[in-house]
Amino acid sequence: MMATMQAAVPRGQADFDRSMPHDRTAVLVAIGVLWFALLSGFIPDMLKIAGDPTAKPYEPITHLHALLAFGWMALLTWQAGRVRVGDIAGHRRSGRRFGPAMAAAVAVTALGTVWAADRARLVLGGIKIERLSFQLGHIIPFAVLTAAALLMTRQPGAHKRLMILAVAAITDTGFSRWLGPQIKTLLGDGPATEMLGRFPIAWGLILAMAAYDLYSRGRLHPVFLPAAGLIIGTEMVSLWLYLSPWWPAVATRMIGG
Repeated sequence: MMATMQAAVPRGQADFDRSMPHDRTAVLVAIGVLWFALLSGFIPDMLKIAGDPTAKPYEPITHLHALLAFGWMALLTWQAGRVRVGDIAGHRRSGRRFGPAMAAAVAVTALGTVWAADRARLVLGGIKIERLSFQLGHIIPFAVLTAAALLMTRQPGAHKRLMILAVAAITDTGFSRWLGPQIKTLLGDGPATEMLGRFPIAWGLILAMAAYDLYSRGRLHPVFLPAAGLIIGTEMVSLWLYLSPWWPAVATRMIGG
């Protein structure tokens, strides 16, 4: 997948690497949406747990993952700010210094958080194990797209689109906590709720990026379709696993049940 994206870029990147009047504003708006998508779910969830003495606290690795994820979003915002003020050298220094290690740590602790939290819920008997497919599914596009973005730092048009789409792929972690319960009440507990209760913001960002590129350049960036296809593809595979009768037994074994 990374090879596909890298091979696609040289066929037509010049007009995307050249900054258009609204590019930097569009990036900051996208980052603002990513912040909202993540914090809108996690902040109320944390306040609810803090105010309920009977609530089960987060696993220790969850706190570590949250700290790293917040740091990643802060780095993404800082990097966009460096570009906005024209400090490209500072942007590249910060990216080389912090990007690869922090991205790897976010992905690894995400896996650890899923394992620890689901295993704890499995012991207590309060888990729908089929959801493991969605919990694991969004980590794949985040890891792949971030790795591709870090390999394309000399191709700014591809780099910034991949960085935004990588985080868009994991916005379900916040959205599902924000509006997921209301959607479940409306639609019931089933596949439609799993999809509509997780991915609308990711879909919206994908469509917005496509619309912006068509408006500003008259065509899609060469990395867009492979990247968006990976996100949508992993969501569809996650749904397929969720609906597969053999998946609960496999998922249970994966978390040590």
